[in-house]
Amino acid sequence: MANIRIKASHPSHVQFGRKLTEVRLPTVDAIIDELQGYCDVLLGREEPPIESPYLSLMEVAAAYHARAREIEMLIYSGEQNGSIKRGDPHYRVRTGQLNSFIELSKKMFELGSRRLTQEDLITRQRLDQGERL
Repeated sequence: MANIRIKASHPSHVQFGRKLTEVRLPTVDAIIDELQGYCDVLLGREEPPIESPYLSLMEVAAAYHARAREIEMLIYSGEQNGSIKRGDPHYRVRTGQLNSFIELSKKMFELGSRRLTQEDLITRQRLDQGERL
């Protein structure tokens, strides 16, 4: 039997940090401002934080979607422990702007995914026709 070694990736190849930070529920105004900033990026009014003509939309939408779900989770937690009641400002944000943003970010992720699929098909067609990359 062959001796198999598994080489671990160097920590510099890790995209995300390992440090956990405390997460607190932001104020309603902070949530609305944060979501508006994300909308501006997803709808092309601001530059995305990733420079890639194909990956940026999908990756940014996925990250923003995850952040929105985190905020939603924090609000649900407040509802369960009784600190947020039906009709409170955080409840209204969850059922209004946050819910709409979650749907928007899902659609933008799907659009980014379709762009990647289309670019992959175009690249394969070029390779099939003998073009070199």
